[in-house]
Amino acid sequence: MPPQQPPQRNEIAEWYNSIPPITKALFTLSVATTTISALGIISPSSLILYWPDIKNKLQLWRLVSCFFFNRISIGFAFNVYFLYRNSLQLENEVFQGQPADYMFFHLFTSGLQLAASSLFGLYVLSDGLLLSIAYIWAQHYRDMPVTFMFGIRFKALYLPWAMIATDFLMSGAIPKASIAGMVASHIYYYLTTIHPRQGGRRYLQTPEFLKRIFPANSRAFSGRFGRQDQPSGSSTATGSNNTNMFGRHSWGAGQRLGS
Repeated sequence: MPPQQPPQRNEIAEWYNSIPPITKALFTLSVATTTISALGIISPSSLILYWPDIKNKLQLWRLVSCFFFNRISIGFAFNVYFLYRNSLQLENEVFQGQPADYMFFHLFTSGLQLAASSLFGLYVLSDGLLLSIAYIWAQHYRDMPVTFMFGIRFKALYLPWAMIATDFLMSGAIPKASIAGMVASHIYYYLTTIHPRQGGRRYLQTPEFLKRIFPANSRAFSGRFGRQDQPSGSSTATGSNNTNMFGRHSWGAGQRLGS
């Protein structure tokens, strides 16, 4: 009897299944929402944040789809990878085993961005989602060296500011959505980390219902595509070798291409 061939591995499926759940949801929604819009399956106008239709027609999905809608481009590909890389590290290390806390971070910062959108007339908040993740990541890995456009190196702490400056220089307009995302993330970080660290009360707590929906776990997710060589495991992690804005990989001189 001839020896049986082992089943062929599907590395893409294995990689996708290795992504932790919240990062997987963010990544999947970003790709799916943008793709179905680009293919004409759903009109882009039905995905943006348009308050009259939300209030009068109860099109509540707009409150979610506006964070994931974008246009197909090289910039979109870089942004999705950037979102994936930083979110993966946050979920695996900063919020390790506490998915409810990470989900609450997104719900809280998204709520603040939605409030800001009604004040500043924002229709798409995908850049805000990207900056909210980038800011909280930069605070926890502030001393890690990153390489930005044309090989400029600086500490991760300054990465969100560099991204906003790049948006402004490329578009010639104030990137309101990106600023809203960064400010929302700072408010979360201040209430959960800075103020308690200074001896103050922690006013922001993850609701119990989220802890029941997303129970604590100890499962380790690798997210093997583009993972770092050694996880830092602490909020004071630093890097040394060829660390760029996407993680510890040498991608050459690149740039963040915004909306």
